[in-house]
Amino acid sequence: MFWFVAFLLLALVGAAILWPLFGRERAAPSRAEHDAEVYGAQLRELRKDAERGAIPPDEEAGARAEIGRRLLKAVGEAERSRNAPAPARRPWFAILLGFLLLVGVPAALYPRLGAPDEPDLPLAARLDLHRPDLDIETLVAKAEARLRDHPEDGKGWDMLLPVYLQTGRADRAVTAATHAIRLLGSTSEREAMLGEALTQVAGGEVTVEAQRAFATALRLDPNNPSARFFLALQLSQADKPAEAAPAWKEILDRGPPDAPWMATARLAYADAEAKLGGGTAPAPPSAPGPAPADVAAAEDMAPADRAAMIEGMVAGLADRLKSAPNDAEGWKRLMRSYAVLGKQDLARDAYRQARQAFADGTAERGAIEDFAATLGLGASGTIE
Repeated sequence: MFWFVAFLLLALVGAAILWPLFGRERAAPSRAEHDAEVYGAQLRELRKDAERGAIPPDEEAGARAEIGRRLLKAVGEAERSRNAPAPARRPWFAILLGFLLLVGVPAALYPRLGAPDEPDLPLAARLDLHRPDLDIETLVAKAEARLRDHPEDGKGWDMLLPVYLQTGRADRAVTAATHAIRLLGSTSEREAMLGEALTQVAGGEVTVEAQRAFATALRLDPNNPSARFFLALQLSQADKPAEAAPAWKEILDRGPPDAPWMATARLAYADAEAKLGGGTAPAPPSAPGPAPADVAAAEDMAPADRAAMIEGMVAGLADRLKSAPNDAEGWKRLMRSYAVLGKQDLARDAYRQARQAFADGTAERGAIEDFAATLGLGASGTIE
């Protein structure tokens, strides 16, 4: 189908351009024809002058006779010119050369220089972050350039939104989310990403504006895990354990148990329960973690003792990482623990130390930076 359409278009364009070469040459009007028109016009003017009395009758008769003689001569010459056969104009060489240039050359070169077998590549596919051969910075720059010329392209903003979030460009993510929602409408996913971007801009604090975005996302989709997580995090940051505990408990109940946010939810739930002074606190996600006997002992502890145990395990993880800083997963757990405990300064300090522990460009460094962005700790250059 592609080749049929391509050759059909080439043939139509070539025919439209070369068609004038197939006709006969039209001879230009002769001088005699022009003279005949002039003399005819003079006779008409002479008659009008005579009718108005602007010229004496004897002068009018003489002038009419002279103009009539010239008119008859011009008409005779024009007739002989029209009866002469016009030569046919058939420059076959020019026609053949034009056809080859317009049709033959593109048809011969496209299979070598073109890519007719390549599939379509829409914007969504070009912005797929999981393609190993993709230059994200180049794609983002091109998409941004297009949006500068077409700021009402809602799909373009919608495609850039997750890219900005995953690369830690929170301020641009807020702009992209705002435009995408305005142009394409509000969805649970867009509202949740807007709230997450606002949280990152605020240094990890779930602001009032972010709360509204997460609440809208949860209203549009009650199963949105991101919105539910950040709303629970806001309750912990606001030191509202009575409301935070059931919020975290609901996240734990919904699961799935292997979800990446579950470890944070367990630690936050444990902290909220400890502040309330009751309930069973799940073990916090630190490494090295408590033994089963420690967990059993923690169930019988007083709330203050249980909270002290949680913070002691986090402190132990921090001490261990000082002597063994090449544990990327340990740094992630430490940053997450501090964030859940509301200690943003310590979380940022852990992030800085983790980045210093791994060389720029390594997989561990990239994983730590991506994880820090999900906690709202800002882009890599904002904390140093």
